[in-house]
Parts: sequence; structure tokens; C-alpha cells
Amino acid sequence: MQSASIHIDELEWTSWPPEQVATRGKAQWKELLGSASACQNDMTMGVVRLKKGESLEPHSHAQPETYFTLSGCGTVTIDGVVHSVTPGRMLFIPGNARHQINNQDDEDLQILYVFAISDFSKIQYHF
Repeated sequence: MQSASIHIDELEWTSWPPEQVATRGKAQWKELLGSASACQNDMTMGVVRLKKGESLEPHSHAQPETYFTLSGCGTVTIDGVVHSVTPGRMLFIPGNARHQINNQDDEDLQILYVFAISDFSKIQYHF
């Protein structure tokens, strides 16, 4: 393993291809640690951003995931249970749990996400 240091402002926002937005949502993300970063370890970490009215549509993946709300307000639904999220709120999402993020607030909703897997591209999303 190696150490890593990167500032979020050094990265561009990534989003789904236009033909997938209707199914997956308008989420944008920056991968801070993982397959797209210069430092590959046993973790993937990034920030997802949703603007007002945007969502990351219901999906699941085999890997457990942790969310930590950085800014904004919204909801995260995990297996049918709705959780209100505000800055400082952590959520653990078990593997294969169906989950979704919604932002109905004026401020951008930004959530830090973490997977215990080295390569983001190995995560198979099921929408």
C-alpha cells in the first residue's frame, strides 16, 4: 500500500453517459481514491453530488458502502427505509441492499462514499 493526497478541486466531475441518465439519475461524482486515482489501495472513496431535484436512482451492488453527508440536505432510501441526511450523517449500506439518493433542497447535496474494494470499475451496479 502507498499513501495518497489529493484535493477534490483537482478533479473534474464525472457523470453517467447521456443515454443512461434516465435509468441511473443525474448524479455526478469525483473518485478520490481507487481505480481512477494515482494511488491504488484496498479502498475506493469519492464524493457524489446531486443538484436540486436530482437523484441517484434505486440500485444495488454486492459490495457494502458507507455514506457520510458533507453538505446539503436530502434523503437516502435503503431497502424501503427513508433516511433524512444532513451534514455529519453517516449511513452504512449492506451489500446487495437497494438504495437511492434524492435532493429536493436548493443547496447541492454532497455525500462522501467508501467501498472496501480497490477498483471502482469492479463494482457492478444493478439499476
